[in-house]
Amino acid sequence: MPYSIQPAETVSDAIRRITLEQLDRAVATIENPDVPRTGAAYALRKRCKKVRAVVRLARGPLSDLGLYRPANIALRDIAAVFSGIRDADVMLATYRRALTRFDQLGKKSADMRAFGPIRARLTQRRRNLLSDDAGLDIAALLDEAHWLLLEFRLGIACWDFPEDGLHAVELGLRMTYGRVLRSADVAKALRSTEAMHEWRKWVKYHRNHLRLLKKLVSCTLATRIQALWQLSDLLGLEHDLAMIHDLVRSDPGFATIKARRRFLILVRRQRTAVQAEAMAVADHAGFPLEDETISGLTGL
Repeated sequence: MPYSIQPAETVSDAIRRITLEQLDRAVATIENPDVPRTGAAYALRKRCKKVRAVVRLARGPLSDLGLYRPANIALRDIAAVFSGIRDADVMLATYRRALTRFDQLGKKSADMRAFGPIRARLTQRRRNLLSDDAGLDIAALLDEAHWLLLEFRLGIACWDFPEDGLHAVELGLRMTYGRVLRSADVAKALRSTEAMHEWRKWVKYHRNHLRLLKKLVSCTLATRIQALWQLSDLLGLEHDLAMIHDLVRSDPGFATIKARRRFLILVRRQRTAVQAEAMAVADHAGFPLEDETISGLTGL
């Protein structure tokens, strides 16, 4: 079934159903020997994030049951183990994107070749991370995650909310949306790596909350959800550019001083452009929502 609460379901039934579906898909991916172990790790992280969005939406009744904080922490910790693997791959993808942009600007191929050592070091960095010497046994980590997910799954039977309907998700929706607004204000004022990343995190939660609620409300959320997808993608790219910038700047082994300086200038220019585009998308998406719209989402 879809990642949304259906009109015929009670909220507690839907929350349990969606959580179980996401966990079962994560478990099935881990158990599938045809899926590369790095691919299984990426899929696991995505499923855990989607379940955390469900947990945050239902934080009111889950907190009443004493289950919200343990569930959120457990899912966070299961996914966090694999963050380094994701970052190593993303750095290579971000490098390729930066060089594509560099080529579009009409730079000479000789200039582009000067950045070759940066790519080589990023590739070696990923290879070292996944080597036996690094002590990162992805298969063993996935094995442990597999059991933790099955254990987490058993506790979902206790997720039975005394209050049902949209009132059950009002607290979660409002608290997350409040964090979206506060983090947006900070990000627009500071434009720092931390502030932009925090904004992205809450945008993604808000986007998933609207996806979960879209079948239950009379207003159309499709346009806003699409804008939130675009905004979170831009903020994700902004974060990846910030990461590769700091990595190359802090390590003289990446390339010559001249090549590193030119590469960092290129990355900073792209970051500035992506930030500007993200701000424009946010404005176009209608940030902030009118309070009447949030009230309409919860039926109040």
